[in-house]
Amino acid sequence: MNRRQFAFAIGKARTEDERLAWFGALLTRESKLEGRLIIVGGSAIEIYLTSSKYVSMDIGVVGDKKAIAEVLQGWGFRPEEGRDNRLYWVRERLGNVDLVGPIDRSGLPPRTHTTPYGEVLLAPIEYLILRRLMRSGREHSTELFRQAEVLAAQYKRSLDWEYIKSQSLSERVLPLYNQLREQVYPGRSRRSG
Repeated sequence: MNRRQFAFAIGKARTEDERLAWFGALLTRESKLEGRLIIVGGSAIEIYLTSSKYVSMDIGVVGDKKAIAEVLQGWGFRPEEGRDNRLYWVRERLGNVDLVGPIDRSGLPPRTHTTPYGEVLLAPIEYLILRRLMRSGREHSTELFRQAEVLAAQYKRSLDWEYIKSQSLSERVLPLYNQLREQVYPGRSRRSG
């Protein structure tokens, strides 16, 4: 797929979350990383929420950096140094692509999201919630806590709450976990853990 075909495909997306999901599916297909490319961080949150409740400033991708970079370059992205001396792949009107660590270390399997261009893997919701709680505690950010809260409220019935609790204990953010449970299940968190 050349840059013109890519721009045409992405240009048909009606919403930002659709654009991100299609981008992930196209990148997965073109880099031949089916089952090995995962959208993480704020981009995954944006796709899960499918609304304007959260808009990410960059697209976090885990996968074979060399294969992904080759596809991005063919689509007209250019490498650019960003915050913390990190290398981002940038294309006007599409944002920054951040090729992050080697693997999602949550221990939970990624979730599959189907698009017209194939499937894209998203970081597990529990992992995203935990990362937001950790950053919220470290940065004293109510906005990051709110992101965790919105995700937890929307997916509360399908979450592995025991995993989030045990990891919150390990990461020293159990008070934030307890606060999150109280927000999502008012009056129940003390009784059900």
